[in-house]
Amino acid sequence: MKIRNRIVIVDDHSVMRELVRFQLGRSEPDRYEIVGECSTGQEAVEICLHTYPDMVLLDLMLPGMNGVEVYRRIKSKLPQVKVLYFSATMKLPLITEALELGASGFVGKPRPWSTVLQAVNLVAQGGKYFDPSVAHLAGRSLRQHESEDLTGREREVAQLIAEGNSTKEIAGLLGVSAKTIDKHRTRLMEKLHVHDAVAVTRYAILSGLVSLE
Repeated sequence: MKIRNRIVIVDDHSVMRELVRFQLGRSEPDRYEIVGECSTGQEAVEICLHTYPDMVLLDLMLPGMNGVEVYRRIKSKLPQVKVLYFSATMKLPLITEALELGASGFVGKPRPWSTVLQAVNLVAQGGKYFDPSVAHLAGRSLRQHESEDLTGREREVAQLIAEGNSTKEIAGLLGVSAKTIDKHRTRLMEKLHVHDAVAVTRYAILSGLVSLE
């Protein structure tokens, strides 16, 4: 039996929670399991510590405790949980703080369900998704944290992957063996917590290693 990703939905609007639950059930019935939902920050912390979800779909502004503080409390007990913010709030200090804590993504409201589902799927796979409206903040956060963990050669490899080069082509450009490039590729993916070239490309764009132009 295929193991489904366990999700907690946190939003102070019941209609939004119902919509997300319905759409996930309709779009990906075999992939996700809603193990809890609630409307306040305190409830969110309690439910997460009780259900051990893989992912929390979290509003940023909640009664009693905002989404940043919710994430901080959850992360202290469940460091591996993935948090995807789904919020209409565009308060940059809060968003920046959420990203610096290590949030896996941010989707603004309203967005088409296809965009929300893309973000959920990407985060579930270990990637990151950031709404264009906060991508510059995500890039700054990545540069401050994840980039510092990569060696100069690993950043070179990430850039060349993002530019569409194969392992063999990268090896030729850098004057090393394909086996060496494979090792660099494996290490940088482990450090970035991603699993494919698409996610590496997204990281390279957000961190300024390559340009969209």
